[in-house]
This record gives sequence, structure tokens and C-alpha cells, in this order.
Amino acid sequence: MRGRRPGPGYAAAALAALAFFAAACDSAPAPKGVLAVERAEDGGVRLLLAGCPGYAARDFSVLEDTEGGDTVAWSVHNGGAGAAVGDVRAFQAPPEGWRSTDDSLTALREGVPYVASVNGFVNGRNLRARVPFTAEDLAGLGGGQVLAWAGGDETLKTSRDAFLRADPDRCRP
Repeated sequence: MRGRRPGPGYAAAALAALAFFAAACDSAPAPKGVLAVERAEDGGVRLLLAGCPGYAARDFSVLEDTEGGDTVAWSVHNGGAGAAVGDVRAFQAPPEGWRSTDDSLTALREGVPYVASVNGFVNGRNLRARVPFTAEDLAGLGGGQVLAWAGGDETLKTSRDAFLRADPDRCRP
């Protein structure tokens, strides 16, 4: 008695299982937090917010993450009169209705660690986010990629689309 040969349904099921397993093993960790850092079209730095319904950013900042000496930072503040924004260009004039609160940092330097942060509110509760990065991290981004927080002091590269994809877990204080 000869054994039966697997038919096309068997092959399709095997391929689907293999694809699912490969995707599960190869998937990058999901971004955490509501902030990402990206390289703008002209090479500048853009701070990007994930879509969180009801989130109102109050402050954006980039500061040198070094010990000792004076804090060198760039920051803007929304005193409540400024419009809600989805992104802010670092080292440039603040969005309309916002004001600059520190401009001692005017550009990134190689070999220096930085931290980008946002402070805001959702549903009346404070929600902050931070992304540690370097100029080299930004230079290493491919088209359509951003740097996002992965947890702890870790940063991950992810696609801009994946970062902007709705994720209610990131929107909870």
C-alpha cells in the first residue's frame, strides 16, 4: 500500500504556518511612548507625536544627556493658547502660539548623547515620553524610519507608519 501524497491544501497550510512563524521570530519590538525622533527632509530634526486621542502636548525639548556643567537644551512650551501639533521641528522657531523656553542647544554634535522629550496631558492625566539618541542614530535612519523609545534607556528604529499606527497602550498615563 502506497502512502498518499500531500495535496495543494497541505502545502498552502505548511507555507502559511512557516510565514507566521518567521514573522513572529523576526518582528521588532513595538514602540512605546508617544514620541519619536526623525530626520526631516532637509536633514534637520523633527519630534513626532503618535496619534493619541485627546493628547495635548505642553512642552517639547531636546537636551544634551551629559553630566556636569550647564544644561544645554532646546525647548518650546504651549501655554494653552497654541494649537495642538503632531510634530515640531527642533532648533527652529516654535509653532504658532508656542514660545521658546530655551535655545542654548542649536544643533546636534557627533558623539554626544541627547534626550528628546514631550510632556503633555491625556484625559486630565500627565503623559510624558522620552527618546534617547545620538546624531549618529539619526544619520543611520533609512527613508521612512524614526527612532522611538523601546523601554528603559533603549531606542529602536521603526517605520514611521508603525510608530503612527494607533496603539491605545501607548496613550495611557
